[in-house]
Amino acid sequence: SRSIPPHVMIFNAIAPGEMLFPATTKPSTSSAPGIGSSSGGTCRSIFGTRTFHHEMCKRAPSSPTAAAGNDGSDGIGQGVLPKEHMRRSLSLMIPPFLLNLAQPPFGKRKIVLLVIASCILASTVLFTSLYTFHRGFRRTVQFWRGMGPLVVRYKLLKFKANTIEKCSEDEYERRITAYREKSAPQLVDLILSLGGIYVKIGQVMSTIGQGLLPDEYVRALRPLQDGVPARDYQQISQIIEQSTGKHMDDIFVSFDEKPIGAASIAQAHRATLRPTRDGQAPEEVIVKVQYPEVSELFEADLSNLEVATRLFAPENMEVAKALRKRHENELDFTLEAKNLRECTRDMQQHGVEPSLVRIPRVRNETGICTENVLVMEYLEGTSLSDAIQLEQDRVARALGKEDASELKAALTKRMREHFEKGGGAGSGGMMGIGGKAAKMVNVLGPAASGLLRTYAAARDRVENVVISFGKLGAKVRAELSGNKQLDLIEDTPTATKKRSSVNLGRALKTLVHVHGIQLMLSGVYNADPHGGNVLVLPDGRLGLLDYGMVGRLPPEERETVAKTILALSKKDKAQTARIYRENGYRATSANGDDIDDSTLHRFASFHLDRIDLSPLTLDNGDKVDTLELLRSTRERVVPSWVEEGRRLGGLLQGVSAQAARPISLAKEWKPIAKEALRKK
Repeated sequence: SRSIPPHVMIFNAIAPGEMLFPATTKPSTSSAPGIGSSSGGTCRSIFGTRTFHHEMCKRAPSSPTAAAGNDGSDGIGQGVLPKEHMRRSLSLMIPPFLLNLAQPPFGKRKIVLLVIASCILASTVLFTSLYTFHRGFRRTVQFWRGMGPLVVRYKLLKFKANTIEKCSEDEYERRITAYREKSAPQLVDLILSLGGIYVKIGQVMSTIGQGLLPDEYVRALRPLQDGVPARDYQQISQIIEQSTGKHMDDIFVSFDEKPIGAASIAQAHRATLRPTRDGQAPEEVIVKVQYPEVSELFEADLSNLEVATRLFAPENMEVAKALRKRHENELDFTLEAKNLRECTRDMQQHGVEPSLVRIPRVRNETGICTENVLVMEYLEGTSLSDAIQLEQDRVARALGKEDASELKAALTKRMREHFEKGGGAGSGGMMGIGGKAAKMVNVLGPAASGLLRTYAAARDRVENVVISFGKLGAKVRAELSGNKQLDLIEDTPTATKKRSSVNLGRALKTLVHVHGIQLMLSGVYNADPHGGNVLVLPDGRLGLLDYGMVGRLPPEERETVAKTILALSKKDKAQTARIYRENGYRATSANGDDIDDSTLHRFASFHLDRIDLSPLTLDNGDKVDTLELLRSTRERVVPSWVEEGRRLGGLLQGVSAQAARPISLAKEWKPIAKEALRKK
């Protein structure tokens, strides 16, 4: 039998009505191979002239009569290859064993093999169809394609180290650390490639994971707080024009093509709004633009989450549905505009806006705010994440270190040790971090942490003065010499003035205080206050951004939260456990029994007070490891007030831990809780 090229077989099998036909009746010559040549030929179809260097073409007739059909037609539309050649073409495309399976007689063995082959074929077709047309299925496959190898490698590492090689604890820790250092960047790459809700989860974990998650993962996830890779300007301008029905030039005097930030669902650009009436000055604004595919991505991701919850924890379906509702609201920027206005009014009624915080005003005078576009007042400031980084850089330089990486590792270790001793408000994490200047901290005690920060800030101010004098001298020399390159002189890296210091302690206390008011007095609060969503303004006030994800608590649930805060502040285990049980929370231990008062109190502390990893003494006197207890306990019912409160509490505790200033929420919120119960 002849060997027929696959592309010819596929062409003939898929388009049998478009068979190859001879392009010419002229015999081939030695200089130009044609029909009848042993090395190839030129054939034509309705798709145009094609050259196939193959024996199939030489079988084509070399005369007009042979080319025509038996009915005298010219052959166009009639296949010149005999039917047996068509069958041969198709048979060569199918593996012989499949052809044999389809031929009688059908024995038991053949039927079994045929069923298996049919199942494989059907599964392949189903998988391909779902992957092509079902966004949720494709997202799930993409997730596990990236996550699966990481999980398998981790399980194999543990099995090999603990079961086969029986490594020492130090060797095992070394291998686990190496695995984390390698897998953490891969995990972040996977999150960035998937986008959507996975970025949101990464941002939350980078905040609340300080001292709980391995430091390698917290460090790798932390950049997600400041944003993700941005989209190009052409795409953004097209979204704005399609959403508003206006041209960019009709809306803005200027529009910065480079965004100031990009998040999981949108990115923000600085722009100047065109005046809408005579005598009005142009105004600087922030334009937040939602990505076009975000709605579909979130729908797929949240559907996957609901499926997983229904399969593994059906009692928490209400929590999953609440998460869906919260994120669905986040996708409508008209709702965010309403949230901004509502929270501004509430904070003004409680006397904290604009005295302590500023919430940006919505600018929608010309109706340019839509579901996908939000225009807000521009606030000048430094993000809280950057302020924390700047302070740690200053302290690192004061300790004689090149950068803050070593200091961060030491602070993370100190935070973990602090949590293992009970957590709560502490020394600020500067104890025991090493270095000459740090010896002062270790000798003088917790109060010296503030002295070290003050020294680092003063050192930066002195450097700023030196830089300012250097710039002034450069200007004078340039003017005297007639040098016109003043901008170049001012923009050189060595002449860059350091940013002014931020009073982080005051900023964090303000952040915690304001969100306590929102949670227990107002009932409407920003549910995503990570460091990238908070600005420290030049005058020390906070700019509270991103009100797309807003939590809401009705009066009776606000009262429950306030009672819990007071019970936690008094360390009343029985009262705390009673409040949790009476208001719907239920969890069981590994053996299926309801957890005791001591365990319930520790869980409530995690939710609304502090990170406490110290060993727990159960009601029966047994001592257990807290992390092991967390892993073995199963939450059966989680009421909405617990879910809302612990998310907000976890984020605030995480931000404070990042700044090496651990807090006790119950202590900070106790006055607010008392006020909430007085006003009930």
